Amino acid sequence: MESLKKLLNRFPVEVANAKVIDVKENICHIVLENSGQEIWNCSINSIVENKENQLTIHPKEGSIVVVGLTGDGSASILAVSEVEKIYFRNDKSEFTFDGSGFQFNRDGENLKEVLNGFQDGFGKLCDELAKVVVSIGVTPDVPAIMQIKNDIVNTNKQALNKILT
Repeated sequence: MESLKKLLNRFPVEVANAKVIDVKENICHIVLENSGQEIWNCSINSIVENKENQLTIHPKEGSIVVVGLTGDGSASILAVSEVEKIYFRNDKSEFTFDGSGFQFNRDGENLKEVLNGFQDGFGKLCDELAKVVVSIGVTPDVPAIMQIKNDIVNTNKQALNKILT
């Protein structure tokens, strides 16, 4: 019977709009619009038990959120008007998206590091190819090889680093 009470207390008794004052980790400080009541430990996720597989949408400070207020006095965010960060994690993958860019991890590998490693390796290959001297026939066009290298290693890498954090 006690677990049924605990379960029923998790369902919203009231739904209200609130302004986000501060966000820390998975909780935030909000002020209810209709009453001005402050809630200091509003949960960002409506389901807090599952820490392994989750999708968390962090609201932007100063934005309006819809919260569910439960019978035990706790509150959980149900919807956000503005997003500061999105975080997703499951068994093998982790994804973060915010104003600074994207971060993708899977099985311990980081997408940015893998792509940067590929571009660095490609640059080394171009350096070695530029050293080739052909005694009979046409020698590789070293300026063209170096331009391709610079385009991939510098320009593309800078663009990639702006997107991925």
